Amino acid sequence: MNQYNYREIMQRGVFRNFTHDNQSDLAKMGRTVSVKAKGTLYNTGDTPSGIYGVISGCIKLTAEDVKGNYYLYDVKQPGWWFGEISALDGQPHGQTASAMTDTKLLLIPREKLIQTLEHKPILYKHFVDMLCLRLRGAGQSMEDSAFLDLPLRLAKLLLQIHSNRDNYHARISQEELAASLGVTRQSIYRVLKNWQEGNHISVSYGDIEILEPTYLQELTLQHMDDQHRSS
Repeated sequence: MNQYNYREIMQRGVFRNFTHDNQSDLAKMGRTVSVKAKGTLYNTGDTPSGIYGVISGCIKLTAEDVKGNYYLYDVKQPGWWFGEISALDGQPHGQTASAMTDTKLLLIPREKLIQTLEHKPILYKHFVDMLCLRLRGAGQSMEDSAFLDLPLRLAKLLLQIHSNRDNYHARISQEELAASLGVTRQSIYRVLKNWQEGNHISVSYGDIEILEPTYLQELTLQHMDDQHRSS
C-alpha cells in the first residue's frame, strides 16, 4: 500500500486517534481488496474476515428479509471504515456489503487486529468511543424517524450521501433512498418531484443530483433554529 493510501485511510475513522506507530503497524498488516461495481464483498451471515477501509469507490450496507423487503443501512465513502463490530466480536456479518462503483478497500485481518488490541489493551478505548458514537447516531436516526417530516429527513440524507460524491461517483436510486428512510418509493417521488420542479435537484434514471445544496441546507438549518428557539 502506498503512502497516499496510508494517510487517507489510517488517519481517518476509527484509527484516527491511534499513534503514528500503531497506525503504521496496522497498515502493514493490511492488504488491498478490489470489488467491481455491483459486486458483493460479503453477505449477511458470512464469517468476518476483518475490518475494511474504503480507499476509493463506495460501499453500501444493506439488509433484506424473507419477503424481499430491503433496507439501506449506510453508504461508506473513501476514508470510512466498516465491519468493526463483527471484526471485534467474531459474530457473522449483520448486513450485506456491495460496491456501488468499482471500489478498492484496505482489509485488516481480524486475527491481526485482535492480536494488536490484546497486546495493547489501551487501544480498545478508541473502539469504545467509536461504538458509543455509532449508538448515538442510531439513536438520532430513530428520533429523526419519530419526529421529523419526510422532506427534512430526505434532505439530511441526500446532503450526507452527496457530501463526498465527486470522490466515488456513485448513483443513488429512489428505491434506495426509500429503503434507507423506511418509507415507500411513492412518498419519496412526491418530495423529489416538488424539488425538481423548483430546480433544486435533477432526477434521472437511477440517480438524483443536487443542483442547489443551499436549499436543502437551509431546510436543515431552519429545523435547528426552530429547535433552539423552543428549548
